[in-house]
Amino acid sequence: MTVVMPGVADSARVAHGEDDVLDDSTAQDHVATADVAVAGSSTLRVEITAVTEDVPVFRAALRAWLTARHLLDRRGEDILLAVDEAVANSVEHAYRGTAPGPVVLTALTLGAATVRISVADRGQWLTPTPDDNAVPLRGRGLSIIRAVADIVSIDRGTPTAPGTTTTAEFTGR
Repeated sequence: MTVVMPGVADSARVAHGEDDVLDDSTAQDHVATADVAVAGSSTLRVEITAVTEDVPVFRAALRAWLTARHLLDRRGEDILLAVDEAVANSVEHAYRGTAPGPVVLTALTLGAATVRISVADRGQWLTPTPDDNAVPLRGRGLSIIRAVADIVSIDRGTPTAPGTTTTAEFTGR
């Protein structure tokens, strides 16, 4: 797993999964490890294996990155929700029937008040079927992302270049 957190003082604590940084009630005993690099740009990049135990690493890293840029109070909760949904989709669906592969979160600022996030995997896109939505409260991730983001795009990859990338932009309001 790789975490690049430019200018975030708590990056080492995020990388080591300390409970006070991984503020998530769903965190299990599993603690993800990460390599941390501090870069000079305003970009965050986090890579995990598509397993539910590693998802809190995304949330903690993104929250710290948004806080360091004073963006958490503007659209932070919308951004965190969209990333949670996109990551959950990758973890649950991307590598169905195969070994879990990578999921990569990239976040960057565009100007003073716009944040673009991308969540990418190398799995195969599966078109939802009616059975996928048979369980109440399931199959709503993309709708939630579209509801909270200003712009959303989904690249479903191709059979020769598999992978799904969900990109969302959030402007300051």
